Amino acid sequence: MVKNMRSKGTLITGRALGKRVNRETAIPKIRASRSSALVLLGVGIYIAYLRHLGLGEVAESLEGLSLAALSAALALSLLMVGFNALSWRRMAEELDLSASFGDLFMIYLSSIFANNLIPTGSFSGETARTYFLARIGGGGRYDAALASVAASRIITAVPFILGMVLGIGYITRLHAVPGWALTACFGMMVFSVSAGFAFVGICFEERWMQRTAAAAVGPLERIFRRELDREVCSGAVSGFMQSMILLRERRGAILEALAWAIAGWISLVMVALAAFASLGVEVSPLAILAVYSVVIVFQTLPLGLPGGIGLVEILMTALFSAIGVPIHDAAAVTILIRLVQLWFLALLGGLSAFHLIRRIERGGEEPAPPAGSRGAGI
Repeated sequence: MVKNMRSKGTLITGRALGKRVNRETAIPKIRASRSSALVLLGVGIYIAYLRHLGLGEVAESLEGLSLAALSAALALSLLMVGFNALSWRRMAEELDLSASFGDLFMIYLSSIFANNLIPTGSFSGETARTYFLARIGGGGRYDAALASVAASRIITAVPFILGMVLGIGYITRLHAVPGWALTACFGMMVFSVSAGFAFVGICFEERWMQRTAAAAVGPLERIFRRELDREVCSGAVSGFMQSMILLRERRGAILEALAWAIAGWISLVMVALAAFASLGVEVSPLAILAVYSVVIVFQTLPLGLPGGIGLVEILMTALFSAIGVPIHDAAAVTILIRLVQLWFLALLGGLSAFHLIRRIERGGEEPAPPAGSRGAGI
């Protein structure tokens, strides 16, 4: 009974807070001219790199492209988004966030678009996920929406880190792998594990979370181009902490979300396998795990270029070459992988974001769920 009373009280608080946050929050702005210039700069950097390798040889590697395998890679990339959306939905359900799978699928795609068009690492994508979920399926409950996003991020990191460990363990046994490649892999693994533990610690320690939120207000104001209410931010942090503590107790939901996240990670790796297969190049799945993990961590760093365009391609090509793939085939496969996982998903994400924004502008956000629907009150 005490738990139910606390749930109802926090639900009312969350709704009241949501109304105030609605006035303070908007989706991150994309500066089209700046982003376009940075994208062109990144593409120019990679073209210069390909000219150095030999554009003709790379083009020859692409001539044997199998359209069936490429189509499989496109389908697997969508499957990856779907599995991750299912993992996220399981966390959202525990907080009575009522967005459908279709909504979450489009929101997840829109976050990929935001990640790749706004050069602030993955921060913009998670902000977009929180905003859309709160407006469409959460009745303005930004603290609960943010908690579902944070929990989803923690869960999807588990198979990623395990895959990185397995992959790096494999390539250390390949004596032909250059020292710089091993150093890069180990460095990225240590960085990702350390960042993961720090993130989990912040999410479950309110003092750290309050300090982090206070430090983030300035950057958020620059992204949203408006002044934020510090009191609202502090209240949102408290609601976020209550949601995270609630989710921590739902072990069954966590295990189910983890299963979907593992399926998403397998689909992600299979995209690369399909890309290699489309060119008739054989490579160990464990080697792909190592390269992919390093590249994904590198892509989340604040590189200044949207999606790390140019720099990520060069690193991926170099690492594939380091594990034994002929350099021109490595460049060709890199082009295909980035075509599928960057440009294809970003295009769909842009269309999804446009649809979601139009829906919100038309007043299509769903009302908050009933207070006693699941007892997960925020």
